[in-house]
Amino acid sequence: MIMTLFRSLINIRITLLLVFVCTWIIAQPSANRERNSRGNLFEINILPVNYSSDCYLSFSIPYNRLIFVKSGDTFSAGVQLFFDVKLNNKIDQRKSFAKKVLAGSYEESQSKEKLLEGFVNFRLAANEYVVYPSLRIDNTNQVINLDSVVISIPKLITNEICQPVIVQQLKGNCAGKGIARLVNRNNRVPFAPDNFSLLIPILNVVESEVEVKIEQQNQTLFSQTLSVQSSAQLKITDCVDQLILAEDLQDGKSKYVLVENFNRKLSEGPATFTIKYGTIESKFVLNIEWIDKPVTLSNMNLSIELLEIIYNRSELLELYKTGNQQKYNALVDFWNRKNPDRDFQFNELMYEFYRRADYAMINFGNLANQIGAKTDRGKIYIQFGEPDEIKREYTATNAVIEIWNYKDLQKEFIFTDRTGLGNYTLSK
Repeated sequence: MIMTLFRSLINIRITLLLVFVCTWIIAQPSANRERNSRGNLFEINILPVNYSSDCYLSFSIPYNRLIFVKSGDTFSAGVQLFFDVKLNNKIDQRKSFAKKVLAGSYEESQSKEKLLEGFVNFRLAANEYVVYPSLRIDNTNQVINLDSVVISIPKLITNEICQPVIVQQLKGNCAGKGIARLVNRNNRVPFAPDNFSLLIPILNVVESEVEVKIEQQNQTLFSQTLSVQSSAQLKITDCVDQLILAEDLQDGKSKYVLVENFNRKLSEGPATFTIKYGTIESKFVLNIEWIDKPVTLSNMNLSIELLEIIYNRSELLELYKTGNQQKYNALVDFWNRKNPDRDFQFNELMYEFYRRADYAMINFGNLANQIGAKTDRGKIYIQFGEPDEIKREYTATNAVIEIWNYKDLQKEFIFTDRTGLGNYTLSK
């Protein structure tokens, strides 16, 4: 019985991992779903070395998509990846990767934020290669053949400029051990209230400065002239539980430009990055993506209806009238007017509202009202957030009373479930 249940749980986690891998592919914009890195699990980064290039394929998988098995007081999981690199339909190189991770608790093993990160690198000439990867999941016998990845060095290096690498400042135990942390989000810039930087590797450029311009929706949102920096040969390596860019003191020299905090004014969607030295320029397109976007925002009508919890319907009439194709942009504009003074284009007020809506949808739905965000408890949660204290009492008539206390707000809400089916109604 226990083994049958265990196998069933493993099969569920395998299905979730398959869905996760497929989602990376399906969720990409159609314009980028050609045979290249954008439609795949992997991020591609190029670091030049001597007369060739080190190509790094990196990836990250959330813990809640792995299959953990308890061993003593910890939980262990892992993956193995295998790569066949072909040039002109012939095997050029083969590489493999294996990594295990430990979680100290069941809750940690279910984390969406904790990631298993890894990479492999290939030294490639200026050609077009096709990589055929496969994934083996620890604690199962499953092997998943992943979509092929096309690596076109001539497209990733144009006019002596390499595709920008998305990085962040090193923190914690890795501070001082490298140049920056690899963001490792499938070559996407996260739409988030965090500072990100671009490290742009360059080859044989004699100029000491380059111009960097970022455009989005026909507007120039960033423009700076930056100094070319020199270092020992750059490499991607492991540091604790993250990937970092560091110097390889035993192998050559590198030049690069570091574009710090470039993302503050960027909105969701594609952005064009132009790097220019002298009269020569290179252009790259990177996507700005809200990676942890609340699921509620996938339903525009519901997203607008929920605003009636905190705003008058009269304020929302224009949103209701907006055509379906324009509804999301109109909703973003609405929230931007409500929160105009902020450091980032990312609107934390909007995020918090729909994060709460997601929580309500998951936790407060019942047979009478399956839309948890529209239940009485859901509405209070969306309006005031998580209560400081929740008490539950039972009456002689088998009704269940739930009391939510917000100490700082000096508010108390009492909900009663008279049916035993989870249909709590606000009674005070």
